[in-house]
Amino acid sequence: MKVVVLYSGGLDSTLALYITKEWDAKVFPLYMSHKFLSLKNLPETPDLKTIDITKEFIDILRNPQHGYGKTLNPCVDCRILMLKKAKKYMKKIKADFIVTGEVLDQRPMSQHFDQLMLSDKAAGVEGMVVRPLSGGLLPATIPEKKGLVDRNLLLKIKGRSRKFTLSLAQTMDLTKFSSPSGGCLLTDPGFCRRVADLMRCQEKLVVRDIELLKIGRLFRLSPETKLIVGRNETENKSIENLLSPQDFFLYVPDTGSPNAILVGDKKYIKIAATITARYSDKKNEKIIEVFYKHKGKTKKIRVKAMDNEEVAKWRI
Repeated sequence: MKVVVLYSGGLDSTLALYITKEWDAKVFPLYMSHKFLSLKNLPETPDLKTIDITKEFIDILRNPQHGYGKTLNPCVDCRILMLKKAKKYMKKIKADFIVTGEVLDQRPMSQHFDQLMLSDKAAGVEGMVVRPLSGGLLPATIPEKKGLVDRNLLLKIKGRSRKFTLSLAQTMDLTKFSSPSGGCLLTDPGFCRRVADLMRCQEKLVVRDIELLKIGRLFRLSPETKLIVGRNETENKSIENLLSPQDFFLYVPDTGSPNAILVGDKKYIKIAATITARYSDKKNEKIIEVFYKHKGKTKKIRVKAMDNEEVAKWRI
């Protein structure tokens, strides 16, 4: 018996993977990666297959068929996309069915009974998804009817409490899983403000746009122009790595200074410089020299650091 297990590295999918192995199944863990995830490293498990769904996810984000959650999280559409990818992988390796770590009623938008059934049907995997943690509360699946899975082994977990699953993990001696509170950045209201601003100002989104949303302080200078100012050394390096030939790279030399990137119209370079100066160690000086690089050339501009009240007007 071959089984595709949707695996995120979290508590529930780790339990589901472990339980599936106990059925003497050959498991094929499948991880769906996209740039809106907070997890920085891939989960660790043998024979992990990874599929990047960022491009499809961006299309969903703009116009989710089943709407958003409390923020800009298109959870139902995302789940359908994942199941479609899992179905394709299942057919490729000739697996018998799909397993997920979903728990009935755990997530307010995507894990109610109706949403689970809707997701399966929309993805074309109706009756082919086994949920070991809540399967005892759900309709019998095709693998159960065929005798591949013993329904008596399916648990009946329901609701948002993690007490039982944490206890179960302890019983199974499972200690390596990511935090239950981790996951998609689109459940973070602060990050969603940035996403909403981007979608208002840009028709087409690409991967770099999403990467820029995840770092620094963001300032909207015009519908076509934005400034990102680093908050620490890690973000300063990220800004350098994300520079494109059309961008302007700003910094204050010879002092503790953030890297900044101006994306858009050059006419906003002075405003960008005053904001960059504000976050440098020279912010209290009357006049500050801010350097900026563009297309291989370096120039400088003398400005006064923008005051806090004015900075707040531009910041997202």
